Amino acid sequence: MADDRIATGASLLAQTWLDGTTIDAFPSDLAPRDEAEATAMQDAMAAQIGEDIVGWKIGGKPGGPLGRMFASTSFDNGATLPFPRYARNIMECEIGFKLKRDLPPREQPYEREEVAAAANLAFNIELVGSRRANAVEQAVAALAAGEPYPDNDAERWVMIADNAANLGLVNGPVVEDWQHRSLLDIALELRIDGGESLPLVPKQNRTEPFDVLLWAANELSRRGIGLKAGHIITPGSVNVPLPLPAGSTAVAEFEDLGKITVSLAAP
Repeated sequence: MADDRIATGASLLAQTWLDGTTIDAFPSDLAPRDEAEATAMQDAMAAQIGEDIVGWKIGGKPGGPLGRMFASTSFDNGATLPFPRYARNIMECEIGFKLKRDLPPREQPYEREEVAAAANLAFNIELVGSRRANAVEQAVAALAAGEPYPDNDAERWVMIADNAANLGLVNGPVVEDWQHRSLLDIALELRIDGGESLPLVPKQNRTEPFDVLLWAANELSRRGIGLKAGHIITPGSVNVPLPLPAGSTAVAEFEDLGKITVSLAAP
């Protein structure tokens, strides 16, 4: 039965997450068969993990994969990530949001003005990863080649079930006065170990971050889930996603608005 498959798949993902390990592949007989099953599996995974939620990640556009960000994998600016838990990571520098007040679930959709009034701008680094051993390498190779990832429904559904590939969050500066800014025009310089500035996703290939926040607020409300004050929303990467090597330090500077530093411990 579908319910048994969802529960068993969620247990496997939750235990792998709690152990900080990976599995070689997700069993095909447990794989979700549509987006509704994938979402139900993620919900069950989160319930079994049982941690406070500090925010939500969205896969780059309205309708993109939604995933939770958990308290134990939320780090302060300047943190050193533990090895080996973060050995297979992908960094995504984000122009996102931090909620100032709750946006509880309700019947009527949220309007742009009330969501904007409830949010500050927040700069963060989302750490993307997978409970599946080879998924990160596949994603890095595809994105570096300018190809979509995932590139089929079955892979997308497994990714959604796997908490939409969230691995963690590095919290950065918060800006209160932001609504007059063009968020897509905010410049980023990302460097690892003081090297060259790393490539960015072209502006024309990114979605207005606030449009993603508005969609997420209404999609979660439709599911009976509210956004809460303090929640971080990461709407999609500004840089071409890439791994942070062990023993290295990344610095992301968003013009004069703030800087985020994160390191990965050496083995």
